[in-house]
This record gives sequence, C-alpha cells and structure tokens, in this order.
Amino acid sequence: MEVAEMKERLLQLAETFAEQEAHLTELDRAIGDGDHGVNMLRGFKALPDQIDDSSMAQLFKSTGMTLMSQIGGASGPLYGFSFVKMAQVVDDDFSKEQLPNVLEAFAEAVAQRGKVERGEKTMFDVIDRAREAVADGERVTLEVLQSYAQDTVDLEATKGRAAYFKEESIGHMDPAAQSSVYILNALIGEM
Repeated sequence: MEVAEMKERLLQLAETFAEQEAHLTELDRAIGDGDHGVNMLRGFKALPDQIDDSSMAQLFKSTGMTLMSQIGGASGPLYGFSFVKMAQVVDDDFSKEQLPNVLEAFAEAVAQRGKVERGEKTMFDVIDRAREAVADGERVTLEVLQSYAQDTVDLEATKGRAAYFKEESIGHMDPAAQSSVYILNALIGEM
C-alpha cells in the first residue's frame, strides 16, 4: 500500500468516528465518563491540518502526534504513542508481509504505555488478538475485529476508568476496544 492510500484510510476515520460518535459515547457512559466518542472524533477531525504524507513513517508519526495532542483521556496517549511506535517500523510500501511487524509495534506500545495485558477489558484485548491472528496468517476482517471487541463484554474491567465499576463492568463492551476496531480495520483492511 502506498502512502496516499494509507493517508486516505486514516482521514476516512474522521467520517467513521462521526458516524460512531453516539455509539462510542453510549458505551463510555456505561463504564466510563462518556466522552470517548467526542474525543475520538476530535482527534481524527484534526488530522487533515496536521498530517505529513512525505513518507509512510511521517504519516504515522504525524498521526500519532496529532492524536496525542487532540484526544483526551487515556486513549489519546495510547493511540498516539502507538502510531509513533508504528512509524519506526513501517516502510513506504506498506505490505501484507510488513503488517505483523506494524501490529507488533502497536500492541507493544499499548501494553507498555497502558501497563495492560489481555483479559483486562481494554483496547489491548482487540489489538493483541489482531496482532496474533495476523502473525498466524489468519485473515482479519472487520467482522473478526468486531468479534474481538464483543468478547470484552463478558470481561470484568481491571484497568482504566472502567475498573472502578468492578463486576458491574461485566455486560458492557469496552469503548476503546470498539474504537480500536475502526483503527485496526483502517490498517489491515483488504490486505
């Protein structure tokens, strides 16, 4: 995939988050502070003015820096740091062969910055399962990603704001698990 196509996919996320803002807000109201939809939309709406498409690495890095400065809560630093880390391993011709390395950087960044592991009802549950599936040569579609997010419903949150809800968090999807579905789909889709 060339830089122009990846740029288009990242910019398209503003439209996705505009469509999903209410849904993400509803998810976050149940086990958070209700601002995830607004925050994600703000971050991706800011991209067109901030994005640097001079190379794939610059595209990812400028995306990360924008998300860090524009998205509030834990998601901004987590997604932002992840894009900066992915920028360090991505090549200008982002290929299917390179995808495992990029997703490895994404998962490692979230695990490191968020101090999380799988099963704690966070975005990492989706990101790391996608990383593992791609590394195993599996085809990861939007439906597959959505099933990973759906699996967070049955988990008890032990990290982030949702952890305050303890067992009451069971039965609700993690909002960042849902937003990570859209971001991963932009990175992986049709690869």
